[in-house]
Amino acid sequence: MSQREFRYKKWFVKYTPEDGARIDKLNFDGVDLITTKPTGFRPPEKDYGKYETRPVYGYDDCFPSVSECPYPGHDWMVPDHGEVCWLSSWNVIEKEDRLLFSVESEALPLLLKRELCFNGGVLQWFFEVHNQGKETLSFQHVVHPLMPLKDIVGLQLPGFLNVFDDINQKVLDLKTPEGLHKYLLQQPEGTANMLFLHAVHEGKLSLYFKSGIILEIHFPHDLFPSLGIWWNNSGYPDENGIRRNECAFEPVPGSNSSLEDAYKEGLCFSLLPGEKMSWKIDWKMTKPKNRNREKNKSDQY
Repeated sequence: MSQREFRYKKWFVKYTPEDGARIDKLNFDGVDLITTKPTGFRPPEKDYGKYETRPVYGYDDCFPSVSECPYPGHDWMVPDHGEVCWLSSWNVIEKEDRLLFSVESEALPLLLKRELCFNGGVLQWFFEVHNQGKETLSFQHVVHPLMPLKDIVGLQLPGFLNVFDDINQKVLDLKTPEGLHKYLLQQPEGTANMLFLHAVHEGKLSLYFKSGIILEIHFPHDLFPSLGIWWNNSGYPDENGIRRNECAFEPVPGSNSSLEDAYKEGLCFSLLPGEKMSWKIDWKMTKPKNRNREKNKSDQY
């Protein structure tokens, strides 16, 4: 597989078209925003799902589901973490300030486009899905940027109705973004959490990096009513030598990342024959001049 490099001003990207168009490296002003390829890899001895059978890092698109599940109305099982992250048939076009990725599903007449547009300290993620078939089709799309948890020192999270612990299948007794921030940062090494914030009040969150950079994320919460938070403090997979340190913040069209459940809830996306749907997610990078002031601000949460 051929890894390619892209540079635009302060941005540096590595990506591999044949590996699900995975983004292997996303760096702004010398700071890695996502995890990079591990120096060594072996699949777990236990069954943690198909996704864990290849190196896990960087960015993937999860489409048309994250969780493995039957596709509604079809005799097809959506693979673990979706179909498109497994496809080698991605097309890529490089322009001066943007990268354009596209792929056709091999199971459904759906075309997915992902465009990264770099504008100063802002990275805009544009997505489009086109139903090229003759029947209405449903899907979830969930961004899957794995970030270095060890480099994140503070969070500002949106308000929410409740926090659901997907691993233990229960609602947590957390009522405020500040309480959730404290809960996450106090998770001990050797633990992993998959949480869903339901009915988020706004499509905005901020991550504070050790380097002083702040990543502010904006997403359309009318389309994505939940926010998935994967917080893996070297607890998963639970086998010596392969535990990872990572986190991810994933807007979700549903109460969880299963298309089967979102379809039953009426919260997944649906497209009529020939119809297209598009949306965008913004990553805004800032590096305040007064880093101590901003650090104190993040410590309040």
